[in-house]
Amino acid sequence: MPVITHIRAGQQKDYYDIDVRQSDEKTVTLNVHEDVLVHNELRKGLEISEEQLDQLVSEAGSIGAYLAGVHYLSYRMRSLREMQNYLKKKGFHAGQIDYALQRLQSEKLLDDQAFAASFVRTRIRLSTKGPKMIYRELLQAGVDQSIAEEEAERLYPVDLQLAHARKYLRKKLTSVKKKKSLSEAAQVLSRLLTQRGYSREITVRVIGEIGSFLAENERDALVYRGEKALQKYKKYTGDEFVRKVRYDLYRRGFPADEIESFLSGHLNGNGSGE
Repeated sequence: MPVITHIRAGQQKDYYDIDVRQSDEKTVTLNVHEDVLVHNELRKGLEISEEQLDQLVSEAGSIGAYLAGVHYLSYRMRSLREMQNYLKKKGFHAGQIDYALQRLQSEKLLDDQAFAASFVRTRIRLSTKGPKMIYRELLQAGVDQSIAEEEAERLYPVDLQLAHARKYLRKKLTSVKKKKSLSEAAQVLSRLLTQRGYSREITVRVIGEIGSFLAENERDALVYRGEKALQKYKKYTGDEFVRKVRYDLYRRGFPADEIESFLSGHLNGNGSGE
């Protein structure tokens, strides 16, 4: 029969490590709570049945899952699903994981509401992500939809969204500078802001604030795109040449009168492409 060969205080308060020599002479070390120790009258030299050993192993596994969870939380807060997936990967079975999750929750170490709030605050502090992107990230972390939505809205006021959207937009202006018409640049920047998690209202407002930049940028972009089109279609002559250049610029969103002005300046200064 299995025999307890050694009992010593564990690393955690009120827990003990128990060495048990099994029938095959191999020794297994179990971590059990003081209540289990007292209730089962465990002591050095005590012979226990295989059924008792199995029960102790199961209880020790549950404690192991809990302690693994505590260690996982030592790096940062976790969502309930993150913790569950972590313990599964560590090899704990369903009963042990349930014990660990329930205990961690009862001790307020695992709380999706608190996790979501901390997550949102961190994202706001360290990034320019909009509330919708943060909401999606919370869902990916396993947070319930209602909690994710509530915390993303509650902790991210409009004035802060505007400030972050403006900051993000400034970084993205180089992607359209001297390359895009006003309408095309506005579309590109709007799409980037939407992908970043900002609402249509926030996007329209911050795009509207850079109207003068977009207008000036369009003039530079028309020259840039126009010269590229002239080179691209230089093998054509006469009306066909003009038509192809005109269409190239038109499909990029440049105003018709500005296109005609550009073409007029080119044709008057350089001939008709012939």
